[in-house]
Amino acid sequence: MGRKRNQGKARKAAKSKAREEAEESHRQQWLAELLEEAEEEEEEEEGEERGSDNNQPNYERQQSLAGCGAQMPPSEFFNTKCKHGLDLLSNADDTCFQFVHAFEDAYFYEASGANISVCLIAAEDATLDKFADVWDDSAKMEIAISFLLCTGTQYFLRGNYADARHSAVIARYFEQRIAVGLKQTQALVNWPKINEVYEGDVHTLVKFFRKRIPCSCLDAKYDEVKSITKMGVCYNPECSAPLGKVERSKTMYCSRCRCVTYCSPECQKADWKLHRPSCDE
Repeated sequence: MGRKRNQGKARKAAKSKAREEAEESHRQQWLAELLEEAEEEEEEEEGEERGSDNNQPNYERQQSLAGCGAQMPPSEFFNTKCKHGLDLLSNADDTCFQFVHAFEDAYFYEASGANISVCLIAAEDATLDKFADVWDDSAKMEIAISFLLCTGTQYFLRGNYADARHSAVIARYFEQRIAVGLKQTQALVNWPKINEVYEGDVHTLVKFFRKRIPCSCLDAKYDEVKSITKMGVCYNPECSAPLGKVERSKTMYCSRCRCVTYCSPECQKADWKLHRPSCDE
């Protein structure tokens, strides 16, 4: 009896691992294609060729910022007159910037092999004790969000969509934590809202930043992409859609965990054996 139980646990663990690997592979393929399409559009607009290094997600700028401690981003990071609201934070508590950098360090440490919820929760756990005064203060959390929004906007304008996306994901997570833990306007973190940014296309990303920054730097870009159909992802690895990309309006969330989406009941049913272990968690 004990042997059968152990075998059952082993099978469950193997299925869970296979599911996580499939999901991560799916995300990476989709993100790579998204970045390639965005870069091609930018090349056409600027009329110049990009170097081969720009064809890959670039995390160097994020890492360089993460190493600057309590300081603001270096002036050369902003190659435009507008700093998208960063100048409004000049008198803010340095602890808020230290908090963001520490959170990003922990987040990127986990980002190589875990899903987005695991990365965010791990980063929160890593910063909860040292920065309890920030987590417990909605005003300081708002400063942290503003910092992420202005740097994320600049990442986007520089063509670094990968880091812009991560800034948006962390900012939205902070918004959710404020709503749940401080303002208590909702009971639980709305993971679909976070996944919407993480899995979203350029249209979604532009709209997220443009709605929150105190300048009009993204207005022109939004006018370009607002007519583009918003795309979502079907998490069934066997989905017939290219890379599982489908119109977001046609996707449906798993009603149990609300963390993955499918393009049809058939795809959800086909993926259930793989998804069930992580859904049960």
